[in-house]
Amino acid sequence: MILPPSSRRALTGALFLVVALGGPAAGQAPPDPDDEERARIVHLLQRATYGARPEDVAAARAMGAEAWLERQLHPETIDDSALAARLAPFPAVSLSLDELYEAYPGARRMGAAVEEADSVERRRLQREMRAAGLQPPRRIGAELAGARLQRALHSERQLEAVMTEFWFNRFNVYWGKGMDRWLVPDYEREAIRPHVFGRFEDLLVATARHPAMLFYLDNWRSVASAFNENYARELLELHTLGVDGGYTQADVEAAVRALTGWSIALRGEVPEFRFRPENHDVEEKQFLGRTLPASRGIEDGEEVLAILARHTSTARHLARDLAEAFVSDDPPPALVARLERVFLETGGDLRAVTRALFTAPEFHDPGVRGAKVKSPFELVASALRLTGAEAAPFNATAEYLRSAGEIPYGARDPIGYPETAEPWIDGGAMLQRMNLALALAAGETRGVAIDPERLAGGAGGDPVPTLADRLLPGGGAERVAPIVAADIAAGLPAGVSPAERALGLILGSPEFQRW
Repeated sequence: MILPPSSRRALTGALFLVVALGGPAAGQAPPDPDDEERARIVHLLQRATYGARPEDVAAARAMGAEAWLERQLHPETIDDSALAARLAPFPAVSLSLDELYEAYPGARRMGAAVEEADSVERRRLQREMRAAGLQPPRRIGAELAGARLQRALHSERQLEAVMTEFWFNRFNVYWGKGMDRWLVPDYEREAIRPHVFGRFEDLLVATARHPAMLFYLDNWRSVASAFNENYARELLELHTLGVDGGYTQADVEAAVRALTGWSIALRGEVPEFRFRPENHDVEEKQFLGRTLPASRGIEDGEEVLAILARHTSTARHLARDLAEAFVSDDPPPALVARLERVFLETGGDLRAVTRALFTAPEFHDPGVRGAKVKSPFELVASALRLTGAEAAPFNATAEYLRSAGEIPYGARDPIGYPETAEPWIDGGAMLQRMNLALALAAGETRGVAIDPERLAGGAGGDPVPTLADRLLPGGGAERVAPIVAADIAAGLPAGVSPAERALGLILGSPEFQRW
């Protein structure tokens, strides 16, 4: 965790009390009761992007909320070419599997010598690898995390970035498990991102067949003579029906048998999907009241996935997940029912479901504005996006994310990272967030550059109103500004400007932690 000097870290008693007790609110009133249109647009952008900058709000107001959303739902129509330069320092995210294995050699190649050498020899070999344009596999994880942050900050396709993170989390694969170090970039690029506004069934099949998932949940090991339940159980419990979705242990076992033979073949070092009929259980199966005839092959698994993708319990489970992630930790039943209905009526069209989510009356209810707590990644991304920060490819925010428990692609469990507030808001976590905010504002976060004076409108004036309005577009400026002003009036730590102090305190405030 990055800590600024103690003189800059010191908090006034009043502000510390606000931070320590600043859990999720029951909802905030719109910032301007006479401007409901702006309040609705800000709320939409708060949840559908990684930060509602003033220029984003202005653009959305100019075209209208519905037009803005429709444009974001069709990312292929949005020019995002400027992002390419931002992603250039992270080649792992765009390389093919063959290229990844070549550029980031594993233990069976040059990396074996590195792992077996003593410290002096290891450093020499590592220098030779870098000189040859090679990197150790652990670099892939850092590049994935760095690229996700750059997309959050700079992509014009903000909703696609948000929904890619959401669906990756639903179909989580832990980067650090064995060959998944090489497979996760392709998994996100080919199995997740292209399907976030497509048919859910296509997303489900793409993840089921991808070597990253087959390896992560061990389905590649599951054969007729030795079943492995890991993937089939998570398929029913997490990916589709939900834990209360009406299935039995017999259904889990039938799914396991149906998916035997779905495996991985190695083309050199490069894994690819392979159905192995010799490993498939060809006996008749009963799954969710349906008979899967004997003497079939890959069709068994394909039928199981189709049944699950179209099931009412899947529609209900995914509807609740979406409402919980984007509306409220305790989502309105009417919204869940609405999304479930759209899912079923459209055959699992995720573009239609996402549109229904962000246009629903329950989504725009003033009672849910400001009621969601930002996860650590959302906090970092929104802080950097709203301040216009320049973030170097490998910067110290990763240290905060790791210590806070949400480093991208680092969730070990299939359930992924939490979408609700409770895991993120204990007293220690809130103080940790304040320390990060003060470090960002003071320029003490390696690789991140923010100009507080520019954000505040230049030196000489009162920075608090300008910064509060910019950083708290969804409301709360009227509560935070007097506390920040009182802190500044009480005296500044040595070497800290009013703009730096105001920026740090606003970024660390409970109001900034919510959206």
